Amino acid sequence: MNWYMDLDRCLVEKRSCKSYLDKQVPIELIGEMLKAGTYAPSAGNLQNWNFIVVRDQQKRYEIAAACHKQDWMRGAPVHIVVCNDIKKVTDMFQRKGKLYATQACAIAGQDIMLKATDVGLYSCWVGSFDEYAITRILKLPDNIIPEMIITVGYSDQMEQGLERIPVDKVTFFEEHGKNVVEKSFFPLSKYGQNIGKVLERATGPSAQQQESAEQPQSSFGRIKNWLKGR
Repeated sequence: MNWYMDLDRCLVEKRSCKSYLDKQVPIELIGEMLKAGTYAPSAGNLQNWNFIVVRDQQKRYEIAAACHKQDWMRGAPVHIVVCNDIKKVTDMFQRKGKLYATQACAIAGQDIMLKATDVGLYSCWVGSFDEYAITRILKLPDNIIPEMIITVGYSDQMEQGLERIPVDKVTFFEEHGKNVVEKSFFPLSKYGQNIGKVLERATGPSAQQQESAEQPQSSFGRIKNWLKGR
């Protein structure tokens, strides 16, 4: 297994996949995705997320129906429901707690999907559902609310990426609408492969570069470090 995520590749290749193969996802890969989710930042480090893994076919069908009859979800062999222990956050942050709690779960969901791409899986974020139906299906207690459902599986259909709004159209400096004085900053593509050298001058060699210069670590050692939360 590659112990380092190629983040640029995962960001570009991640697609919202709605067509899945009839192929089971190894539990080990599900674990990798969930572990990635736990590294998300959260207000007060409260880590208010819960993850419910659903593989049972009947329950997946019920979830698809609860998502306003999005029947394509039936084909995904795994549904990961990201839930929010919201009271844990509102007790500390009162009025703003609801926003902070949702933000943390959203970041955790993104981490899960990036890791899915990293291990060769496809995913889709589903945010349209009947909250009461999902609560009933999953037997959620009163303090736990569903925030999103992530479908996961293998696919043989590489969907085309949607065109992105150019970064210079959504980036400003110092205040909204102000990017005229920084036009020399764009386009970012002009930096090309030199960006690695820029980062190295600014921050020093990356951990990956440093490790490559050291004596190779055994597979067992890498697994041990990973399980410790490296």
